[in-house]
Amino acid sequence: MTVYNRFVFIVLFVFFVLQGCSDGAKQSTVSEPQLIKDYDFNLIHQSFDKLHKNRSSLYNSYASPPLDENGVNLLIYDGAEHYHPVYICHRSLEALNDYYLSVNDSYLQHAIKCMEALRSRAVRKDDMIYFPYSFDYNESNVIFYTAPWFSGMAQGMALSAYSRLYHFTDEPLYAAVADSILRTMSDFDGEYETVLITDEDSPFVDGRYYWVDEYPHFIKRYVLNGSIIGAMGLYDHWWVFGDDSSKSLFSKELTTIKDNVLLYRNPGGISYYDLYSRYPHPNYHGSVSKVGVN
Repeated sequence: MTVYNRFVFIVLFVFFVLQGCSDGAKQSTVSEPQLIKDYDFNLIHQSFDKLHKNRSSLYNSYASPPLDENGVNLLIYDGAEHYHPVYICHRSLEALNDYYLSVNDSYLQHAIKCMEALRSRAVRKDDMIYFPYSFDYNESNVIFYTAPWFSGMAQGMALSAYSRLYHFTDEPLYAAVADSILRTMSDFDGEYETVLITDEDSPFVDGRYYWVDEYPHFIKRYVLNGSIIGAMGLYDHWWVFGDDSSKSLFSKELTTIKDNVLLYRNPGGISYYDLYSRYPHPNYHGSVSKVGVN
């Protein structure tokens, strides 16, 4: 898959791990299995400008081609244009950053039409909503993903986008969509399983850990960068709604990273992208090394 430059605010992530404060919370709306390892981190309610993807200057990426007839950003893969969930979420979050900085409604409207384009193509299951990839993909001709396939990173980024849309608009629809996405983040036994609980066969150090899975497959890759970005959606949901369940799940992901991040360390070299291929990926090392894998 074409590598897209993911802007990961890992310093902020580590800040969550190392510090905490109490905050009021909305009652949990999702169920979680017991015995997942959890240090029960408290979270700091940061200002909006410090949330993942936000910065002090405009992105102005809303017109980045190709675009569909409504101006929604598309991504070309294997010679065809696609509504790529992660790519569109990136453009939407950037537009919301630009709206926050400029109060120019065109940025807000761009984020809305992009996320609604994804929602119109989403897959519903019970009270959950999933955002599919519309193309087949294979990793080194070893691991094959057949469309429609789903990603915990895409789910988490969509959770960020819809939570922030509600923050700016108070539109009940966006809150409902955010809650539907949140329920997928604890769907451990469903058909799509974009999150998982590790078992004794995992490479993690011990215990049952919560993991947002960028590439769900029976061959587990444990991609660090994608899991962290997906988990940021849990923080954003808690940031907007004060929900106990998103706070709890985010704490569990923090626990997983705290206990296992050094598994990605490649002493003297570039850190590993995942724990399956153990490929030292230069595009991501600058981000994950700030978590402590140098």
